[in-house]
Amino acid sequence: MRTVVAPLVLTVLLPAVAIVTPAHAAGPLKVRSAKATGSPVITADGKAKVPIRVRVTGTRITDVDATLRLPNGKGFALVSDLKRASGTAGDGIYKGTAVLDKADWGGKYTLEVGATDGTSGNAYYDFVIHRKAGAITVRRAAKLSSTSPARAVKGAKAKAKGTVKGLTLKGGFSGLKGATVQIWFRPKGGKAVRLGTAKTNAKGAYTFTFKASADGSVSARFPGGTQWQKRSTAWKALDVT
Repeated sequence: MRTVVAPLVLTVLLPAVAIVTPAHAAGPLKVRSAKATGSPVITADGKAKVPIRVRVTGTRITDVDATLRLPNGKGFALVSDLKRASGTAGDGIYKGTAVLDKADWGGKYTLEVGATDGTSGNAYYDFVIHRKAGAITVRRAAKLSSTSPARAVKGAKAKAKGTVKGLTLKGGFSGLKGATVQIWFRPKGGKAVRLGTAKTNAKGAYTFTFKASADGSVSARFPGGTQWQKRSTAWKALDVT
């Protein structure tokens, strides 16, 4: 009978070392947050700039892009290669600026972020897309004018009239049909009150008739909306005799 000698096994006891991994530092590629900020207005002589901030985590993030787009396809801006502003290649804050011009319509834009992770041989294999509908409201420039009498007889009718115009795709301004204009009155020493509203016609013109009751001043306001910039006119004095 052959004697079998068991090999000598040496066991080395190492001190336990706690390994702390930063939250979300390395792991599946994911867009943690995406935000477009500001109150951008597209003007005739300039461009609307929209700051974008994105947080992405992954093993080795190689590229982060962002787009702003209107669901109807009438507005689009691309920001390629957002720059890492802070953090690491595994957990970073990326920033960029989207630029819109007069060819882009106003409205609620969707923010879309695409990120790639260099852990795959195929550059587009590790790829994620993050969409955020209604991320920011972009408005187009508007103009509001208003005229009203400087004097009126107490109890008599007075008129406030003017136009509302919006920025065209060519950079000019044309009348906005169906726009709502508010007419406000501020009596001397008192608080402003809304007298009523008027709708613009096909040429963007409006007229509002009111009864002169006391000395004060008159102003018009265009509330704007998701498409157009809100505007207001200066207060114009009204002397009632």
